Amino acid sequence: MVSSTQEMDFIGVPPKIGAVIRGRSPVTSLSYHSDGTTLFVASEEDCRLRLINCQSGTADRPAVRFEREGIRLVESTHHNHCVLYSGNGVKEEPPIKRHAVHYLSLHDNKILRNFSGHTGEISNISMSTVDDTFLTSGADRTVRLWSLEKAGCVAEMLLPPNVLEGSSSHAFFDSTGMVFGVSAQTADAQLINLYDARNYGAGPFSEMKVTQASIDSAVQGTGLSPKTTVQLSYAPWRSLSFNASGKQLLVLADGGVGFVVDGYEGTIDSVLLAKGAGSSSAPPLGACFTPDGQNVLGGNSDGTVTCWEAKSGKILGTLEGHTGPVRGVACNPKFAQFASSCSNTALWQW
Repeated sequence: MVSSTQEMDFIGVPPKIGAVIRGRSPVTSLSYHSDGTTLFVASEEDCRLRLINCQSGTADRPAVRFEREGIRLVESTHHNHCVLYSGNGVKEEPPIKRHAVHYLSLHDNKILRNFSGHTGEISNISMSTVDDTFLTSGADRTVRLWSLEKAGCVAEMLLPPNVLEGSSSHAFFDSTGMVFGVSAQTADAQLINLYDARNYGAGPFSEMKVTQASIDSAVQGTGLSPKTTVQLSYAPWRSLSFNASGKQLLVLADGGVGFVVDGYEGTIDSVLLAKGAGSSSAPPLGACFTPDGQNVLGGNSDGTVTCWEAKSGKILGTLEGHTGPVRGVACNPKFAQFASSCSNTALWQW
């Protein structure tokens, strides 16, 4: 592999598939380990977690099965054989146990700790880059901060009372681990609050409000039909992430739409539309910033991967290689590689 300081070049030499790892069902979550050598791939439908060696391009061991509680989300930790994961739980169990996060050692397939507290479906897990704390958020109108060393949550943040009932919150650390963001939906806006991870008790140091009117205006500027415009403008947000500098945020939503948001002003820099965005078959957009923070890679329902310029939303290139809808895309944090998944997972190099 080569260093990730190399920029992705779609005009000269575009990325090429270096390896394909076969799967059985659509991938629901991808997470690279921070050293770039391992990729964790979760599939909700067949309750499997795969470990991919990013240097050899192979699955070094059989997939791990989670038949009892299932698996939907996976997040790598600082230990290269330990992950955090959540599934749909066992229906007979109370919600607080059903919507738990599990800390798993893949060395011996043992649960090291269970983190219980959420009473609604968990929407994301985000690990700090600097210590053993991590964030979770979900449909129970709470965001929780945890430590791998303790079973109970370190802190719980309740969302404002005007947050829409039934909507999910989202919380993510930035690349430094010093800042985290929380998003939640109200009747007329999407709220994004930024916190100092060392002093979160003081409240957010930045409170941004992405109004519904500004979202409507941005989507209308794409030239879609009025019906599709309305559908995508009100599409529920599914995730929030930072680029490397923290100057932009990437929001992914249902229906194949994404938004690049200014990290200081809360204004919308660009709208990203997957192929077929707004159609009934369009999955939530799976996408990520490239390591340099300048571009966004995202999957399409026709099996292709698009690269957009983050600031303008201009399409820089499209890659072909999958046979089904690409629901997950992740960039290797250390090497010039990214992964994209339908049921199979492709490792691209440039």
